[in-house]
Amino acid sequence: MASIQPVKTPISVQRKLSIAVGLLSFAAFVIQGLGETWGFPEVAKQITQTALLFGAGINLYFLGSTTQKISEENKDEKDK
Repeated sequence: MASIQPVKTPISVQRKLSIAVGLLSFAAFVIQGLGETWGFPEVAKQITQTALLFGAGINLYFLGSTTQKISEENKDEKDK
């Protein structure tokens, strides 16, 4: 049976992606909250859903959390 392995990327790339997903989620939250105020609730809903879908896709593709990435980096530093 095949097992799923995380994609091996440098720690700096993983951190940048984690930050990007966080910023994308925050932007989606702001757009969702202000969409009705600005007069485009349906468009805001579409933008929010799309942003959250991309963020979830990035998280699933790399199969990890920020905590796991930081602990891997700490392990690498200890091995040096």
